[in-house]
Amino acid sequence: MQAPKKHLPVVGILGLVVIASAGGGIYYYQFLMPHVSGPPPAHRLIFMTAAIEEQGGYHINNTAFLNQTNLPSFDPSMGYNLTGVNYHNYQGESDNKTIAAHVGDTITFYIYGKNATSPCNTNPANECWLSTAHGFTISGPGSVNVKNGGSLPGTIPFGKWFTVTVNFTVGGTYTYFCTIVCSPLHGQMLGHINVT
Repeated sequence: MQAPKKHLPVVGILGLVVIASAGGGIYYYQFLMPHVSGPPPAHRLIFMTAAIEEQGGYHINNTAFLNQTNLPSFDPSMGYNLTGVNYHNYQGESDNKTIAAHVGDTITFYIYGKNATSPCNTNPANECWLSTAHGFTISGPGSVNVKNGGSLPGTIPFGKWFTVTVNFTVGGTYTYFCTIVCSPLHGQMLGHINVT
């Protein structure tokens, strides 16, 4: 038979301290520290033009965060009206074609359809546009949820405005592009939405 070993009380106390600190840390991170997985969802406003690709294609002119629940009033002939709307501008991407967003964000696009101007560096010069409108849709790794009664794909007649509000629930790179053959470089009329 072996004689029982005698431990100093310090060893037992140290063991209790280690167990208590581990349990306390778990309690702190589980119940006291807030669980943050990313920034809160934002409502972004994207103001852009759509011209034939030979004259710039889609071009983002301004970006803003909407700080209210109601969207600005909108008329297809006059566009958006920001009178009395609570928003603040933010700096978009430098290429004027890429949009950065987060999962859960809502984006409202306001797009003005620009007619092509001559000359368009095509031969003959008047054949640079092949339609009287541009199209707009978005594709990507997840479904694009269209909100507020909008529709995708959409049609943007030259000289008119188009709006659509969408929401992203899956991260990844989405592509927005023209769906109406509008010029010889129609296939290059696109931009990207990077959702993280």
